[in-house]
Amino acid sequence: MKLLASQHIDKRKWDEMVASDEQLDFFSLSWVWDVLHPNWQMLCSNQGDYLGPIPLARKFGFSYRLQPFFIRSLNFVPSSVASFPELIQFLASSSPYIHLNFASTESTLCTGLGQFQQLALEPSIEELRIGYSSNAKRLLKKIPNKYRFESMNSPEYFVSFFKDQKGEELNGFTGAVWNRLSDFLIETQQKGLLSLRVVKEDSNILAAGAFISFKGTCYFFKGTATSEGKKNGAMYFLLDQAISEVQPTHHTLDFVGSNNEAIAQFYRKFGAANKSYSILKRNNLPGILKWIKS
Repeated sequence: MKLLASQHIDKRKWDEMVASDEQLDFFSLSWVWDVLHPNWQMLCSNQGDYLGPIPLARKFGFSYRLQPFFIRSLNFVPSSVASFPELIQFLASSSPYIHLNFASTESTLCTGLGQFQQLALEPSIEELRIGYSSNAKRLLKKIPNKYRFESMNSPEYFVSFFKDQKGEELNGFTGAVWNRLSDFLIETQQKGLLSLRVVKEDSNILAAGAFISFKGTCYFFKGTATSEGKKNGAMYFLLDQAISEVQPTHHTLDFVGSNNEAIAQFYRKFGAANKSYSILKRNNLPGILKWIKS
């Protein structure tokens, strides 16, 4: 196997592969990586076949591979699945510090598992609502009549709203990370893949969500509510209305996260099931640098 700098690959060819391959998801697209983690490489077979994007960064003269913000896990073309342990071994030896997530869970070389939630949308919306938890059903019955489910057109405003509600909770979200999130949503909107939805009472936004559609999967990328919205079930209303909206044209609602059990439990109240991905952590940095990164 070998690694190519992203500027040396045929990105159009790769994105066509992503669009046509069931195993490769939205977050495998080259332009997604260009926005979210510009310094990336393409993992290739010895024959030069593209396998999937890999992050790369450098600090103190050492290279390291950290899972990029906003990308849950790395996917590879199906032809690489049979050699997944070899792939993991190659990556483990490519940098002294690695913390990466992989969609496949088939390698014993990985050091842990993460979880996310998905909801199959094949049933009718009526059947899906029957599968909601009793708590979700109860809260939805109490939604005030004044609540409205509407579109939002500004990614910048969405990021501002999200930052106001969640910013203090998100460790590591520097100004650069927030700018990257805004740039990513703008680019996704320009490509016609982003839907921003809000719950309003009069002119006040109580909850907001960013949804990305790709190959029949709708990703609930980010969402949050004000304290008043949380108290009155605005997020329940937002997700219920979003499920009703996307169900006719999508086969899966992917909640993207979370390893946070409280958030995972919230998603499961809509009938979502836990899914797993594998985590690889290796720290072969020398001395004090190993301590800093631990």
